[in-house]
Amino acid sequence: MLGITNLDPIRFKLLFERFLNPERVTPPDFDIDFCMRRRGEVIDYVRKKYGDQCVANIVTYGTLGAKMVIRDISRVHNLAYADADRLAKMIPDELNITLEDSINNPPN
Repeated sequence: MLGITNLDPIRFKLLFERFLNPERVTPPDFDIDFCMRRRGEVIDYVRKKYGDQCVANIVTYGTLGAKMVIRDISRVHNLAYADADRLAKMIPDELNITLEDSINNPPN
């Protein structure tokens, strides 16, 4: 056991639900993100220390809905929130709608 649940999260500014929830059944997990420039060095070190069989790369894939794409692109291009919201609301509330479909079938 790592003992990470015995620390005071407030003292160390660790305001994570996993530390603060006494009803959590499983022990908390944690991860560390490394800068991509030297990430390979860290992976090599861990492989040498613990062995290849103890090291794995995990990938998470996600998708964005059409409305979220509009909002994210608008944010990146510094478009006003009100304009982004107006554009996003032009997309019909239809599950799995594509941007192309929303252009061809605008809401009434």
